[in-house]
Amino acid sequence: MEKRNRYRNRVRPITICRLVVAGLLLLATGAGFVLVRNEHVIFGYEIRGLEDQVAELDLEIEMLELRIAGVKGRQELSRRLRWVKSDLSEIEMSQVIEVKAPAEISEVRANLD
Repeated sequence: MEKRNRYRNRVRPITICRLVVAGLLLLATGAGFVLVRNEHVIFGYEIRGLEDQVAELDLEIEMLELRIAGVKGRQELSRRLRWVKSDLSEIEMSQVIEVKAPAEISEVRANLD
């Protein structure tokens, strides 16, 4: 009885080839998924680095804006000119002429705001 069953359940070469091809397809799919996932992770790290740089630049811009706002005052500007030993002379308040905008321009600006 053993002799009859021995040859009945043979594995044919075509079945082995199908199993090997299915295994290779499964392996290629898994490897492709891992490669794509790693690429996404790498791009995520690059994006995070760029976002950190943008945040640092935003802080630097804010600091520069604060410094500019501090220098806008006439007294602060004079103090800084003295501190850097600039050749520019100080501005006397008697020499400053303030020009006021005509009423029409003021009205147009008020309407725009």
